[in-house]
Amino acid sequence: MTTMTLLTGLTSGACEADSVLSVDGFPMGEDGIEKGVSACYAGRIGDCIVMAGGCNFPVNTLAPDSKKKYYKGIYAARIGQADRLRWTRIGELPDASAYGVAVSCDNSMIIAGGMNGKGSQRAVYRITLVNGRSQVASLPALPCTADNMAGAVVGRRLYVAGGMMDGRPSCRVLCLDLDRPDAGWKERKPFPGIMRIQPVAGSMGDRRFCIFGGFAPAAAGAEARLALAGCVYDETTEEWQPLEGPKDACDEPLFVGGGAAVQLSKDSFLVAGGVNKDVFLSAVNHPQAGYLNHPEAWYRFNPYTLLYNKEGWSIIGKSRETARAGAALVPTRHGIYVIGGELKPRVRSNRIVRIPPLCCQSR
Repeated sequence: MTTMTLLTGLTSGACEADSVLSVDGFPMGEDGIEKGVSACYAGRIGDCIVMAGGCNFPVNTLAPDSKKKYYKGIYAARIGQADRLRWTRIGELPDASAYGVAVSCDNSMIIAGGMNGKGSQRAVYRITLVNGRSQVASLPALPCTADNMAGAVVGRRLYVAGGMMDGRPSCRVLCLDLDRPDAGWKERKPFPGIMRIQPVAGSMGDRRFCIFGGFAPAAAGAEARLALAGCVYDETTEEWQPLEGPKDACDEPLFVGGGAAVQLSKDSFLVAGGVNKDVFLSAVNHPQAGYLNHPEAWYRFNPYTLLYNKEGWSIIGKSRETARAGAALVPTRHGIYVIGGELKPRVRSNRIVRIPPLCCQSR
């Protein structure tokens, strides 16, 4: 079962802010992880939500010398009661890791790339569940190290794009045929425009890969720039075309960089969270002392839950509970689970919330 079939048959409708529901339970199997993580890998395997890796600043979080910690545990929680998850540590990754791509397909979770305190990674793994334990098998490694990129399954092909590749901001696009993985990763035409670190991605049908958001860091005397619009790669023509980016309730361009995306059907995906374009751009281009010391609301993370389909973008919800950067989204029959993420720079969340099925259906 793929993520594209998980929400079929659900009732369509709009989502009110107060319909985002709190979920009890968070992994507790590693020292420090109980404080919450961002940039973890998460997906659905069978009737379980699976979470692995992630990172945080568990000690003296806002201190200048606070150290980022990466995790390697693999955890599973059976989807029985919608608003209660009981997590069990069922294994571990070969290396502690965060900031890679995770997709659910073929009753497994595939994770690609990422980074830890030792650097960026090329490894790609398939995680399956056998008798309640995780089994981690290697898939062909990426042709370069990659982190902070986006990815999605298009038909039977896994795409990863953007982020940092071989230590540099990138427009590269890589593709792995899941039916013939031994053929390895293939380069696709780079996406146009600026590099995109921490973008989001999804698919439209069996032949189109979409990417939105992300930022190009300052370089060669030029300030950092944001990507507010998107673009789509059509496998039929092997060309990229521009796409309009999302807008907020005031019809202003909305930045989804640092957010999370998850496929709902062959022709729709959901995006939640991300940083505020004005606050973020000011911080990276004009750093100021005390930036970490503001209350969470000051950073104005994106509170909108967005749907992208053949009709373009629509807002299907708004909640401070989903205003996070680096969260993970997992679709189930109970709706979308939002796991972890940042509430403000360095401060992670150990809260899980659920966007009900009513909110998640294409309209």
